[in-house]
Amino acid sequence: MGAGGRMSVPPSGSLKRVPISKPPFSLSDIKRAIPPHCFKRSLFRSFSYLIYDLILISIFYYVATTYINHLPQPLSSVAWAVYWAVQGCVMTGVWVIAHECGHHAFSDYQWVDDTVGLIFHSSLLVPYFSWKYSHRRHHSNTGSLERDEVFVPKKRSAVRWWAKYLDNPPGRFITLTIQLTLGWPLYLMFNLAGRPYDGFACHYNPYGPIYNDRERLQIYVSDAGVIAVTCFLYRLVSA
Repeated sequence: MGAGGRMSVPPSGSLKRVPISKPPFSLSDIKRAIPPHCFKRSLFRSFSYLIYDLILISIFYYVATTYINHLPQPLSSVAWAVYWAVQGCVMTGVWVIAHECGHHAFSDYQWVDDTVGLIFHSSLLVPYFSWKYSHRRHHSNTGSLERDEVFVPKKRSAVRWWAKYLDNPPGRFITLTIQLTLGWPLYLMFNLAGRPYDGFACHYNPYGPIYNDRERLQIYVSDAGVIAVTCFLYRLVSA
């Protein structure tokens, strides 16, 4: 990481350039402009965030399962919907913490990051190592038409004819709803909206084209984590 420091930045009026031209600074310049303490990982602080989220999840779960069923209709249904939204926001925080483990930002110890990331990403049905490797390559090639793993920009010729009919508030609402409900699992299973590969690309397939030989064993571990949590949830629902 950068050592910290200060970077001389030209006045904003002098940064006139077309979007495809290179900026007047490099990634190293940006890192040097960030204070050094921002690059220091704190195991205590990281776990404090995780424990804080787990406590909130437990409190919300207890309140919901203890009191909501005693409310009259339709208040009970509204309360459950509110609970799902609030609990989902907190669990997204857990997802982000596990995501940072994949970036080795949780602690100075890779095994701690991988252990925490595997446990909590698996608990949210996310294949940890599979996501870690593909997402790392996404950050290395963000915005690339050829090499970005996901959020690949479309060429104008590739935009479908019906896209113009979705360029309005109702259309964007429908698009976001599909993306937030089906987009994530379809991306993991079928690489939907991801970069094109020769062969079937899937985050659960250790021998798919997304991964190399050094990564395949850890993809098996990711799959085992998701399967274990799925079996646990099935037993929980059955009980």
